[in-house]
Amino acid sequence: MKKSYFPDIIGQIPPVDYGIEGLEVHRSHTGEGTVYFVAAYQNVSFPEHSHAEQWSVVLDGEAHCRMNGKTFVYRKGDTYVIPAGVKHQITLLKGYAEADYVADPNDGE
Repeated sequence: MKKSYFPDIIGQIPPVDYGIEGLEVHRSHTGEGTVYFVAAYQNVSFPEHSHAEQWSVVLDGEAHCRMNGKTFVYRKGDTYVIPAGVKHQITLLKGYAEADYVADPNDGE
């Protein structure tokens, strides 16, 4: 993988290996939720899934998210919310990066 998209302060948060080539994820749990920093060095598609409410800030690139029968395109500077329990499928395009907050202190465990 290339040098991290994120600055050293984020690199100090332990990376999470999802077994997906070209995906960089740093995850930190708080008492109220989980914070993610995600970067895609190639196109990455996640299968349909659901979880607690998520708020995301797009730092770079583009992602396509399908939920409730509609496809949304998110680009640098956009923010979006995925309501709790809503099934969605998301594809991160090469060069994409985001910061997420999921309202579940054990998300991803």
